[in-house]
This record gives sequence, structure tokens and C-alpha cells, in this order.
Amino acid sequence: MSRAAGGRLGRPFWLLFGGESASALGTAASVVALPVVALHAGGDVRQAGLAGTALSVGVLLARLPAGVIADRCERRTLLLVCDLVGAGVLAALALLASGGPAPLWALLAAALLLGVVGSTLAPAENVAVRSFVRPELLPRALGLLQTRAAVALIAGPLVAGALLAVDPAWVFAADAGSYLAAACCAALLPREVRDEVEGGPAERSGRAALAEGLRFIWRMPFLRYAAVNAAVLNLVFNGLLIVVVASAGDTVDVGVLTAALGAGGLAGSLFAPAVARRLPPARGIALGTVVVALALPGFTALQGHWSAAVPLAVAAAAGPVVTVLIAVTQMAVTPPRLQGRVHSGIGFLAQVIAPVGPTLAGLSAHALGLTATVAAAAAIVVVLAVAGVAATAGRAGGRRPGLAGAEPLPELRSDDPVEARRG
Repeated sequence: MSRAAGGRLGRPFWLLFGGESASALGTAASVVALPVVALHAGGDVRQAGLAGTALSVGVLLARLPAGVIADRCERRTLLLVCDLVGAGVLAALALLASGGPAPLWALLAAALLLGVVGSTLAPAENVAVRSFVRPELLPRALGLLQTRAAVALIAGPLVAGALLAVDPAWVFAADAGSYLAAACCAALLPREVRDEVEGGPAERSGRAALAEGLRFIWRMPFLRYAAVNAAVLNLVFNGLLIVVVASAGDTVDVGVLTAALGAGGLAGSLFAPAVARRLPPARGIALGTVVVALALPGFTALQGHWSAAVPLAVAAAAGPVVTVLIAVTQMAVTPPRLQGRVHSGIGFLAQVIAPVGPTLAGLSAHALGLTATVAAAAAIVVVLAVAGVAATAGRAGGRRPGLAGAEPLPELRSDDPVEARRG
């Protein structure tokens, strides 16, 4: 596929970015609205928890198959179909909610389907970005995607709160409109010239194709560490939300500290491209992980005061930097025919243990106290950073994508000689 010349990201990227940005904002609002509507419908907090769980289950169930689909299907068509399905689900939910409280079964079904749709869109968008954007501009493009996620995290709940005060159906109707906007942008994207598929993965069973992507991750030391790094950091940050709630003096403090997480993520997404251009991936990820480890004790020392928002924001800022470095390297070292499966495989491994973070943090805080809990989390992150340096430093196998004369990437060669010969 043709890519924009010079330093421009190009019209296809901006179409993709604009459409999926609208969808991301609407989805962030719906993620807040679904448990709230479920709670108000039955007056039982367990129903709110079920709505959140249904969304997470949909994401995890679809994550690995979505990578196979993204590798086999034309991505423009896949994006268009997913956006239209999302619009249909939310339009139906808006109609149900407009006549009174939506039934629990409808909320759970909608949450599950939206999780599936979002999880399917992620690898399709990732592969499309790689097709539309020149390699040297990938850090900038991926940084913009992280900025979008941070803005949606901040603005989505505000939109949801304003629309919920009027009518819950408006939240779902607005999200349906955002999916339609994304579908219109997807329809305007150029059709892809499909990469040649080596070995005919489209003819293999879905299980075999899925296993091929996971094997590729396992054979790449850098990708193995990237998956472990993302999994541990997601576990820590999910647990950190419970610590924030427990340490805050009142609901205002909770709001300030939670907003600090979003603000830190936004700041990190803005300087992530510069870090990705200047630092080798292994060193950048290790430094980002160290920043998290250093910020956590600062949060512990200041907990109970609004100033604790500062180290919390610093820790959150490292997240997008690590994400961009992992994504740029993954795109550079993965063959075109495996892009979707490797992206979704890393995403699945990064999320698979995250749901237990809040439970672990709650148990630890109850048994050991908040200070000891955060100190333990900081120690885990320090070990993670040291392990990353030891596992990836000093192994040359390639150069950072699109950067002439840049330092080598860590261990880009596969451990399997057959896969290495395939390039």
C-alpha cells in the first residue's frame, strides 16, 4: 500500500485516527454508563459488577481470534464491519433504554458484544497503521494513538456523567453515532494490497494459525520480555486504583487522584514518540519501568494529600512510553503475515492477569497496610526493570525502524533457525 511521502502521516492515517478517535470517546462513555445503568436498574451493586465483567470477558475472549482475523481479512473491510456492528448494538441498547430501565440481560449482552468488537478492532487498526505509515513515522503515529486513549479516558467519563443526568439512552445513542462516524471514515480508506501470505495461513485451522503467532512471540526474547513487562505493569496499575480509593480522604480526593492517572497518561503519550526515536527499545522500556518504580514510593510518602497526585501522574506517564516502544519494535520485527496475531497475542498476555490486581491489592492492604503494599509493588517493578536489562541488553539483531544509523534493536532474531531463515 502506498504511504505518505516525506514527514506527512497521510490522509489514510488521519481518516483512521479520526474515525477511531470518535469511537474511542464514545466507548469510554459507554464503559462508565453500563455499570451505572445496571446499578440503577436493579439497585444491586453486583449487577454493576456483572456489567463490567461482561465487558472484560468479551475483550479477552476475542483478543486472540481477532489477531487471526486481522491477518486473514482485508483490514478496511474488517474495520467497517466492526464499526457497523458496534453502532447496531448501541442503537438497539439506546432504544431499549429510552422506554425505561434496560433489562439486565440486554446490558450484559451489549457489554459482551462491545468487548468483542473493541478487541477485534485493536489488531485490525494496528496492522492498518503499519500499512499506512512510513516506518520512521511510526513512533509519532503510535504516540498519537496513545494520546487519543488518554484523552478518551479523561473526557469519556465527563461525557457519560453529563448525558446520564439527562437520559441514559443518550449515552448509548451518542456512542452509536461515534461508531457510525468511524464506519464512514473506514469506508473512505483505500483498499489494501494484501501482503503475500507465506505458507498459506488462510488455509490452516484457526488454532494452528493462532499457535503460530504465540510461537513467534515466544521465540523472540524481546517480545517475551515485552509481554511480561506489560502484564506486570497492568497488574500493578489495576491494583493501584484500589490503593488510591483506600488512601483518599474523600470522594474529591479520589477524583483528583484518578484524574492524575489520566493526565499523566496524556503527558506520557505526548513525549513517547521522542523517546522512541532517541532510545533503543530495551533501554527505553527499562528506564520507563524504573520511573514507575521510583514514583510509587513518592506516592506512598504523600498519600492522604492532594500532592500525591504528582508522583501518581509521573508513574502513569511512563505507561504510554513503554507501550509505544513495544509497539514500534513489534511492528519492525514481525513478518507482515503475522502482524495481527503477534499484536493480539501480546495484548492478551498483557491483560490476562490484570483482573486480579484489585483483589491482590485489597488483600495485601488489609494484611500488610497501604505503605507495605505500594512498597512491594515498587520492588516488583524494580525487579522487572533489572530483568529487562539483563534479558535484552547487548544483543544485536537489527536497527530501530526507519532510523538510519540508529543503535541496534535487542535480539530481533528468532531462536528458531527455520523462522530466522524466513526473515
